[in-house]
Amino acid sequence: MKKYIALLLIVVLSQLSSAQNYCSYLPYFSNNLYGLVNDKQEQIVEPKYKEAEIINEFSFVIFDKIHCYDLFNGKYVNIPYSKENSFVVISNELFVFNSKGNTLINPYTKEKIPLKLKYKFMYNRTFYDFKSKKSCDLIFAYTNDEKQLFFKNDKTLSPAIIGKYNFKNYDIIQINVDNFIQNIGLLILNEDKTFSCYNYDGTKSFKINTSEIEKTTEYAIEFKKSVHQKFVDFFGFESNFFPESFSFSNIGMASSGKFFNRFLDNIKLGDGYTLKINDYNYDLNSPNKTYFKDTKYDNIYHFNYSENQYYLKFTKKSTTDELHFFVNHPKINPNILMCPKEELIKFELMK
Repeated sequence: MKKYIALLLIVVLSQLSSAQNYCSYLPYFSNNLYGLVNDKQEQIVEPKYKEAEIINEFSFVIFDKIHCYDLFNGKYVNIPYSKENSFVVISNELFVFNSKGNTLINPYTKEKIPLKLKYKFMYNRTFYDFKSKKSCDLIFAYTNDEKQLFFKNDKTLSPAIIGKYNFKNYDIIQINVDNFIQNIGLLILNEDKTFSCYNYDGTKSFKINTSEIEKTTEYAIEFKKSVHQKFVDFFGFESNFFPESFSFSNIGMASSGKFFNRFLDNIKLGDGYTLKINDYNYDLNSPNKTYFKDTKYDNIYHFNYSENQYYLKFTKKSTTDELHFFVNHPKINPNILMCPKEELIKFELMK
């Protein structure tokens, strides 16, 4: 019986662990340099890097274009710098794409994935399904002949959507839900002037026929009002943000969708100090407000829908020193402030 209970406990704990799937390591920014911290608030790498590029929504970080850390296990690898490099995560593994070599290489294992076509760059885009609450990373590959391909996130790089598309002929469907922007599908203009709308992983689609187009201007193709219901039926919910037209002016410029987790009650700093959310801003609450008189802490957080902008910024008025630490992402544990204790003390955010 004891063995059964122990086994059951292990299964439950593993399920909880896999369900949360939080980063164990994160970059932070202090005095104009980046370092690395773990989830015990221990400084793993002192601030010494000038740049930090976060890959695939807090899966990896690359400092100064060559120093790479896995943010789940902390493993380090040096990646020789090249301006032709771009980075993709396939099946949770990092691969470097170099447009001259036209091969994907895992810098940790040295595994290579040869590519059949010539590409300029490759990258991940995350899409979300509100019915199943699942997400899917598609791989976007931009060819030398300036066409876009959409691949499944596996090492076969099989097409998620069949075809090669001019960047002007597709748009990412984004929905504002609870003040957050999510990628939920793709809208593609076909050669026959119809449109195909695909879901988050490309497995389902519907068409908008030419008879459902209201008019075409030099800026956009406008849909008839009846098309709105097609989006509602297809995605399974109502939204005022479903496309009413296909724009020629902002194709390919849509911001990357995120799964924000804004509704956190508190982020604990320690010793009774907490950061509380108020709409888009964080307010610092403490037992002794005057202790923070030299710290700018009100309305200091800025939402930005790009891979490297999920941070709180603190500025000390006396020195103008800045401290940034990342928060408010599903891969970041909301109960742990990912910043070294010595930095929090130095910036008077922790006694």
